[in-house]
Amino acid sequence: MAPFGTRPVTPARTPASESRRARLAVAIATLGIAATLLAYAVSPGVRHAVSHAAHSVKHAVSRVLDHDTVKRAPAKHPASTNPRAPAKRAAPVRLRAPAKHAPSAKPH
Repeated sequence: MAPFGTRPVTPARTPASESRRARLAVAIATLGIAATLLAYAVSPGVRHAVSHAAHSVKHAVSRVLDHDTVKRAPAKHPASTNPRAPAKRAAPVRLRAPAKHAPSAKPH
């Protein structure tokens, strides 16, 4: 009555096939971890990106776990601690557009 077969599509799983699958999964995971560690060791760009990601995660976790945030107002734009950071400039002064000449009263 059903429009599809009732037999399972995959072959029956035996203890031998399960152990083979487990070994294959461990081998693939080990290979992935080894490749990741190799890329981290070889590439300074990867190390730099990982350090940025670790810093971001640390900052986010500390903000979540900080229970004092209700008591103090967060700074909108904290001052930079970088001595080479450019100084803040005042907002630019906007000049008005030059006045247009009044239309001539004399007809052309």
